[in-house]
Amino acid sequence: MSRSSQLILIFSCICCIIFIGEIMLEELIYEDIENLNNIVLVDVRSEIEYKNAHIPGAINIPILDNDERCEVGTLYDRVSYELAKIKAVEYVSKKLPELYKKYLDLEKNYEEIVIYCDRGGYRSTVLEKTFRALGMHISKLGGGYKAYRKYITKKLDEYLGRIKVLSLYGLTGTHKTYIIRRLEEDGIKVLDLEKYANHRGSIFGSVGLKEKVSQKMFDSYIYEAIKKDPDATYITEGESRRIGDIILDEKLYAKMLSSDKILIEASLDERAKNISEDYLPKDNEEEILETFEEFKKFISKERYEKYKDMLLAKDYIELIKDMMKSYYDPKYSYKNYEYIKTFKDASYEDIREFIKKHLTL
Repeated sequence: MSRSSQLILIFSCICCIIFIGEIMLEELIYEDIENLNNIVLVDVRSEIEYKNAHIPGAINIPILDNDERCEVGTLYDRVSYELAKIKAVEYVSKKLPELYKKYLDLEKNYEEIVIYCDRGGYRSTVLEKTFRALGMHISKLGGGYKAYRKYITKKLDEYLGRIKVLSLYGLTGTHKTYIIRRLEEDGIKVLDLEKYANHRGSIFGSVGLKEKVSQKMFDSYIYEAIKKDPDATYITEGESRRIGDIILDEKLYAKMLSSDKILIEASLDERAKNISEDYLPKDNEEEILETFEEFKKFISKERYEKYKDMLLAKDYIELIKDMMKSYYDPKYSYKNYEYIKTFKDASYEDIREFIKKHLTL
């Protein structure tokens, strides 16, 4: 019997045992996984499930791809559980040798392989038991992604109640995000909210950034950023509560509003230059034109036509200046806040040194 045939036979036997409920499962909980070293997390769900939300750092090796999962799910919902089971076994058995090779490669590089599906059910159980029967050291996450989500939601609520924040405010184009990222490079703890959301926070905030981030992934990134030191002070950018489609946690937003604040100011020319460099209108003209269709409901028809003509004429800097003066700047309410320090056309180094000193107080 060939190795592939052996794999399929073992897989089929294990499927039968699982379906009749005669197998005891060995599971890890996420709290235990966080303390393991040299571990790889494998998300065995379909590509679209993984893309929507996954445990940060996990890799995706689907046991059923998008189309296969859809077909099996349709059979389960509209025909019968038995036919869905048969179709799932049919799909998985064909790709089992290829999957096994991938996991053997992982085993060479990691001390622990932990797999998970949505609820810790059939998909992860089948793979764990099949590969264990072949002598592989592999575990599954009990409760799957949903258990992870429940765990970090509870922890995040606790940690956001403990952290302190120092917020940077300023008009569009004052390079607040650039400062946040330089601070992180220099070893200062930050919450880079726009990076986690993959959005710059304005109507045009997604231009050039491609992939959307779900609320669940955003929450995971926040958790990853603060879990090692939930009593520290984190530098963040003063944002509205909404960043694109993302909604900031109420506790975090309240802390930003009540935090110590620093105001960053820059000339209109400098701000226009910064925005042009960030949004790259020359490379993203088509996407910007599409976004203008949404933006036009906030401005007059005459101004919309003017901006569109300026964009097509590639008069980017003057377009940006006009948009800031006429639309964006008047919308900011940051002037009502009290600031511990205001920087006008300051260097990054000056801002960093002030922040470092403030953090020692």
